[in-house]
Amino acid sequence: MSEEKYEKLPIGKAIESAIISVAASFPIAGSIAAGWNEYKNYKQTKHIESIISDYAKRLEELQEQVDENYLQSEEAKRLVERTATIGKDEAREDKRKMLSEFLANASTLSLSQDPEKDMVLDTIDRISPLQSQLLNTITQVIVLQWGKSNVKLGSDYDPNAEKKPTFGYILESTLVQMNSSTYTKENIEASLDYMTSIGVIEVHSARGWTQVGGKSGIKGYRPTKLGLKVLEYLGVNIDEMQEIPELVEKNSPK
Repeated sequence: MSEEKYEKLPIGKAIESAIISVAASFPIAGSIAAGWNEYKNYKQTKHIESIISDYAKRLEELQEQVDENYLQSEEAKRLVERTATIGKDEAREDKRKMLSEFLANASTLSLSQDPEKDMVLDTIDRISPLQSQLLNTITQVIVLQWGKSNVKLGSDYDPNAEKKPTFGYILESTLVQMNSSTYTKENIEASLDYMTSIGVIEVHSARGWTQVGGKSGIKGYRPTKLGLKVLEYLGVNIDEMQEIPELVEKNSPK
């Protein structure tokens, strides 16, 4: 096969063609070629089945909140198909569960008419279970210490007001300490950088000679509106998160 034709093949077909090509020169590799297509189809089918199965279970649990008219719509079928296409090669069970959770919450009365489901699905496709956990942790800690209203601060506050709101951030060092028993410092920091780059969290940084708020050498994070939207589709209800009143009062004085 010519290089040009080979480069245009989808990745699955490219792997299959490569295996067949190698098997022609190395007979022992023939068994790989014989079993490849069957294996690939089997795994993809099992992955799709697990996503749809978990989706159905979550619909049962959310039964009273489900928009049944939406479930019968072409839009719902399109979204299921697109999610299954994304998840068919996903080997991580916890990531497939994220996709199932997305589908279930997308089917609720509160989100069924949201026109930005594809934006959220694209974002969920790009984040790992670790990054989902970090996003959840960042949000929960800000709610505990700064309050639900603080985590939702956005363009609707008056920047010219005499008493401006103080945006709460969670220190990078705190997030590393909270997750260090499960993940390495390097992976946590790299994940935070990546999450910032795709817009699910924003960073408050004072490194080196730079000072922010009179301090240097610190770096903190808070969720963006996209991050909060992703959490909502993953079944995280911010309004049900607990606050610590004395800390909220201290950090957000009237």
